[in-house]
Amino acid sequence: MKKLFALISFVFTMSFSAQASHFAGGDLQYVFIGDSTGVAHQYLFILRLYRDVSGIPMPNQVDLHVCSSCFSTQIVPMPQYGPAQLAPTLFDCVDPNAPGTVTMEVYEYRKVVTLPGVCNDFTFMTEPLNARNGAIDNLDLPSASGNLLIEAKLNNFIGNNSSPKFVSEPVRAFCVGKEFNWKQSAIEEDGDSIYFRLIVPKGAPFNSVCSPVPFNFNAGWTYLQPIRTVAGTQLTINAQTGNINFTPSMQEVDVLAVGVQEFRYDSTYNQWLEIGEATRDMQITVSPMCSQQAQMGVVLDYTAPGTYPDPITGLPTIDYNCLDSSVVMHFSNKLDCSTISPDGTDFRLTTPTSQPIPIKEIVSVCDVNNETNQLLLKLHKPLAINGKYFLYSKTGNDGNTLLNKCGFPMAEFDTIQLNVQGCFQMQMDIKNVYINEDIHPVVEWLADTATYPTYLFDKFIIHRKDPNGPYQQVGQVINQYKNFFYDLQITPQDVDQTIYDYKVEMILNNTAMGKTRSINSILLGAHGNSCDSVFLEWNDYDGWANPSYIVYSGEDDGSGNITWTPEFNTPQANTSYVYKIDPNKDAGNYKLKVESVDPSMTYTAISNWVECGKVTPKPEDPVDPIVPNVFTPNNDGMNDLLVIKNISSWSGKRQVVIHNRWGDVVYSTDNYYNLQAWDGSSKNGAPLADGVYFIVVNLDDPATGRTFDYKGTVTIMRDK
Repeated sequence: MKKLFALISFVFTMSFSAQASHFAGGDLQYVFIGDSTGVAHQYLFILRLYRDVSGIPMPNQVDLHVCSSCFSTQIVPMPQYGPAQLAPTLFDCVDPNAPGTVTMEVYEYRKVVTLPGVCNDFTFMTEPLNARNGAIDNLDLPSASGNLLIEAKLNNFIGNNSSPKFVSEPVRAFCVGKEFNWKQSAIEEDGDSIYFRLIVPKGAPFNSVCSPVPFNFNAGWTYLQPIRTVAGTQLTINAQTGNINFTPSMQEVDVLAVGVQEFRYDSTYNQWLEIGEATRDMQITVSPMCSQQAQMGVVLDYTAPGTYPDPITGLPTIDYNCLDSSVVMHFSNKLDCSTISPDGTDFRLTTPTSQPIPIKEIVSVCDVNNETNQLLLKLHKPLAINGKYFLYSKTGNDGNTLLNKCGFPMAEFDTIQLNVQGCFQMQMDIKNVYINEDIHPVVEWLADTATYPTYLFDKFIIHRKDPNGPYQQVGQVINQYKNFFYDLQITPQDVDQTIYDYKVEMILNNTAMGKTRSINSILLGAHGNSCDSVFLEWNDYDGWANPSYIVYSGEDDGSGNITWTPEFNTPQANTSYVYKIDPNKDAGNYKLKVESVDPSMTYTAISNWVECGKVTPKPEDPVDPIVPNVFTPNNDGMNDLLVIKNISSWSGKRQVVIHNRWGDVVYSTDNYYNLQAWDGSSKNGAPLADGVYFIVVNLDDPATGRTFDYKGTVTIMRDK
């Protein structure tokens, strides 16, 4: 009989277990409400329990034990609050029919409790809840009687407190081989600092609730590594954010527990004190593979409002207005916010001219599970060109594309098209190219600031085409009100040898707006070096229609200042011209250039310079002077002055010095003229006595290089 009874009992137990409600975890938190009720130390306790199958009814109430070293233990029944709720995101990653997966329900229990007073070690514990799922792999279930026990802590010695409140999803199912970010989000309403950590799950015998028993972990698991992970990786938890990161390696059912400690700064003792903790116990399932839908990765929602297929490209398209500066991305499944690169490098945007527009940042409004199905991309500058923009995904600076909540990536180069219309028509034109002072080219242009938003301006880019070469960028101007550019790369030797073509381009909103037409420089050439007859030729200038040309000659004053004189005006292009210098001009070197003025008389195109020379006739030699040895300064109109014949033919120094017999200088000059010759007077104008005087004459002529030196005497005779 005993054996039969035992067998019947075993069958009954197995039948009951097959449809029993297995507790799959829970969390416990509390809120201080005494400030609203007026009752000191009054708290609202909230318990959420998760069960993994539907079976016998859940308990209508769960006992809460209030334990401390300061007061006797209180036992407070917590009634069920509202109907059960299905875990909404449990099967986002796995097939509900996959091995080991079960439906999860969430039950909530609430109770207002008035604590007996102040104590620094209040611990609130549920009654032992029987039983956990026997399929759990990582726990040694008999080690804690197989029961589930949830606890929270409070130190109200330094003030009333509300515990952190869990707001993220309580249960999840995962799949082998994918990296997961599972955030344990919690709200702390008192402004205290919170700290997330992994803790040991606990159970307790029914008769010792205030002395919980930690579960032992089976070999291969610990409370810090409660899930077996891919070789070389570990499960980690971010103490500041609560994000749990791991890549499971095997199909299994595991339990992990999280505690959220909170600390408050005690200004009396200048230290941080722990004032409370909320805990969460969770059973998770690792399936052998994720669902087909999850494996699709992050997928754009092509049915989002305003999205339509482009009739030509077939790409999903959204219409945007000119100067919009942000783009909204919609996704058909939720993505993992921790994989978003905030610097915007997860996406690339190109203009209708294939120019990239940098993404300034990505703004994401993530839910409590750190997931979202919508992103706002802020652009560095607005959309400013009519046409089709292409926005596509790429690997960001964080090393990956976006991942969905199940660890699958967004396909690189997944593309959405932006159709922009109604933009301005920027007006800009290159106006002139001239050679500045025979040194280097200068480019001039005009951009109408009334035809584009000036705040979008980036820079002007100058492009030059050398002979037989492509256009290349040679410089930039970042001042939008500056409309000229000196091409300092071109040397004075270069401008005498080559024609250069230029184009200008505006970069607006980080977008190249297209190059202007081209204008070439004027290259002037000369055959023959004599200004008496020099053959000039130059190329056609294309800055404006039907240009006419003026040939100028320039004369240097020796200090670098050149006086230009118009010599010839011709309306013909590609002109060949024989220049002959005015015969009345002095001999020397002359510069020649060609200019053309635009019809509005605003711009002048100038060529390089060429040089020619006018020969100076060979100077004649000066005539040797004849110095007299006597003269009669008696005012009779004859021989009254000392006239030195031929002295005026000497172009340089004409020095004459006269001494008396004692060696005193009675007359001296460096520029002797016969019209103002010596009249026999002393330095002070008094007539000198008759007699013999000594004379020295020194002459030179720089034009011929000749000199003349003479020493002799001259006699003054007034009585004759």
